[in-house]
Amino acid sequence: MLPNNSHSPNMTLAITTSQNIPRRAIVTICSNNYFPYARVLFSSLQRYHPEASLFLCLADIKESNTDLGIEEVEVIEARSLDIRNFSDFAFRYDIMEFNTAVKPFILRKLIEERDFEQVVYLDPDIEMFAPMTSVFDALDGGADFVLTPHLTAPAEFAEFPNDIGIMKSGIYNLGFIALSNSLDVINFLHWWGRHLRFECLNLQEQGLFVDQKFVDLVPGFYDNVTILRDCSLNVAYWNLDLRSLEENGEGWLVDGKPLTFFHFSGIIPNNPNRLSKHTSRFNGNLEPALQSLIEHYISQLKKFGLESKPKPNYAYGTFSNGIAIVNLIRECYRMQEGSWPEDPFETFHLYLTEFSCFPIVNYPYPISNLMYFLWTKIEGLQKKFDIGDTEGRKDYSLWFIEKAENLGIDKYFLIPVVDSLQGKYTHHPPVPDRAAPPPKRDRTKKTPLADIQVIGYLRAETGVGQGGRMVACSLEKVGVNVKGYNVTVNVLASQKDLQVEHLLTSEINARIHIYRVNADQLAIVKDTVKPYRNKPEFTINIPAWELSVFPEAWVPNFAGIDEIWVDSQFVRDSLPSKVSIPVIYLPPAVTVDELKVVERSRFNLPTNAFLFHFNFDFSSYINRKNPQGLIQAYRSAFRDRPGEVPTALVIKTRGYDITGKSYRQLMEFVEGESDIIIINEDLSYGETLGLMNCCDCYVSLHRSEGFGFTVAEAMLLGKPVITTDYSSTTDFVNSSTGFPVKYQLKPLELDEYPFAEGQKWADPDIDYAAWLMRQVISDPVKTKTIALAGKEKIGQDYCLEAVGTRYLDRLRKVGVI
Repeated sequence: MLPNNSHSPNMTLAITTSQNIPRRAIVTICSNNYFPYARVLFSSLQRYHPEASLFLCLADIKESNTDLGIEEVEVIEARSLDIRNFSDFAFRYDIMEFNTAVKPFILRKLIEERDFEQVVYLDPDIEMFAPMTSVFDALDGGADFVLTPHLTAPAEFAEFPNDIGIMKSGIYNLGFIALSNSLDVINFLHWWGRHLRFECLNLQEQGLFVDQKFVDLVPGFYDNVTILRDCSLNVAYWNLDLRSLEENGEGWLVDGKPLTFFHFSGIIPNNPNRLSKHTSRFNGNLEPALQSLIEHYISQLKKFGLESKPKPNYAYGTFSNGIAIVNLIRECYRMQEGSWPEDPFETFHLYLTEFSCFPIVNYPYPISNLMYFLWTKIEGLQKKFDIGDTEGRKDYSLWFIEKAENLGIDKYFLIPVVDSLQGKYTHHPPVPDRAAPPPKRDRTKKTPLADIQVIGYLRAETGVGQGGRMVACSLEKVGVNVKGYNVTVNVLASQKDLQVEHLLTSEINARIHIYRVNADQLAIVKDTVKPYRNKPEFTINIPAWELSVFPEAWVPNFAGIDEIWVDSQFVRDSLPSKVSIPVIYLPPAVTVDELKVVERSRFNLPTNAFLFHFNFDFSSYINRKNPQGLIQAYRSAFRDRPGEVPTALVIKTRGYDITGKSYRQLMEFVEGESDIIIINEDLSYGETLGLMNCCDCYVSLHRSEGFGFTVAEAMLLGKPVITTDYSSTTDFVNSSTGFPVKYQLKPLELDEYPFAEGQKWADPDIDYAAWLMRQVISDPVKTKTIALAGKEKIGQDYCLEAVGTRYLDRLRKVGVI
């Protein structure tokens, strides 16, 4: 159990537990992620109101590893309340709306079912500093309702919370309400509940602000309403301009009176210099008393577990298949006529992907229900795209594919749209009978043609070089007559990898050409090899790319290409809005056959430490690879939390860094930290794998990846992997095969990556990554189970034979082999 605050030795409680005190309940509402706030509230309530029964209404589902930990607080799940068609209710609201929508229902339960005579609701981000004497005096004196206004004097300044802003958000703050058990209150709660069942929305411009605006009507409806102007109650950013806060030796005073409770609405725990995210009025300019109060509250949050583990997921924030439910989807759901006949968490995502709009047989470029909703919702789309026209539908489909990520829409909703577009792009019709062999070709020429020639950086010690080698090896594995051609134009990396040396030729002489080069270099490479190549029957490009929108400037380089193959679904989704040729997702092979087994002593690594490892190439952009984020996570995980197992972080650097600036900055970043080891030695591919094999866990807090070879290689070596849950690595890393790290999308700075303007990439959650690093060590049984599942995943789906077979199946489908 978490500790409760003890009574202050000089504090005299104003309330005793005598027999004549009415039965009182105090309740808050929160989801699992807000438990540290609720713990602070309940701990302070137990100090100042020991006579009251305490309740938490959980706007979430109880998790086995998440416990409130405060004794004598009863937790009531929202789904147990008397709310008709609960799944519909939970689905239509975001987390803030939902937490406020359940309020009348939990209050009804405490008054009607539990028969409490007095019930007080408090938001979880409140801390009590003295008994609520004036509140209970009002209830004892006959008040049915006790409310506190946001403002008790005019707020005539420009920014929120001014007079106009408060008029929009509601006269009374519903972070607090106190009620007596009376007929008027019961009637009010039923009226309020009927509205909040469907209308608890954050639409201030339309006169709605969740549960709060409705209560503006209460003083007009009922007689026994007390509006308390007690300056010590519900002190917060909205009234602090009009009150004087000071600190004495015993606590805080408001206008000379002891502070009763402070409402820390919008507090930012990692920024103690700002009172609230909802206003700019108390930001960096704090008076000493307010600064002290904020620092006190943040310390309380930390004491009660704010940083001890990552925030749990919100149970009503995803579909049953794990796909995130963004607000646009909830709004689309609310627009449906009538009630949804099934559980929307189970089925509404299927409706969103259906092509049921304009249901004309064989209508080109079908529009999904989600696409149609966006077209009606987002200003300007109806003028820009005429979806009654074939070209308009095509252009809108391309827009949707390109912009969905910026709208927070999961790639799940793009897949049917991309597949539909790909069905329109083909230069080779499918073989009518796939079981029948293709007609034999006349190959009687002076120089025999190979079936396939892979053209790429086949000796280069780079990721794209390894990608080319894996294409050649996969085709060779399944018996294809494959050759390779090594490209050196614009290559600065070492040319020492000899994995496919036996396949290399000095000319390109095959029926099918596969260029395993990136799109920016494609035209250059094609021009360079032109004197050495024959005219192929079919040409393929396999480019890598690391952002969600493919550069328009590179599209002309695909001239003469019949198909584009891509390593990941992430890259596939970036391309269809740019090109009019098929883009086929065919994941590459991953092997560790070149592994050279070495001891830790080869790299002067500690023999008894648990080693975290990361390997990156400077030429792949250090901001994208994000070693600084990994270092910060490692520090957070172990600097102030020494464990039984010693640890170290091993980072292997390589690649093009002509001035050495990036390397110097990295070394300065870890200066004096002996347990963070940077290896900048020139290693062969086999030795690099050997270093990875010496370590215990691979960590990549990348911002985006085109595939993620090092992550997949670590998995194949049986290592647990911790990696950002974004972009291409999500094809093979999930909670069963690895340890995905939560993230937020953030805009790129213009100098962070090529074609960065308007793009976003992941900002991994450093605290969550740190927690996972500790978990990997503290739960070795779970870690081993997940690592073995990851090894099996890569070993089965990404082996040479499986990949070569997929390549052959595709070439047979288009009838070229």
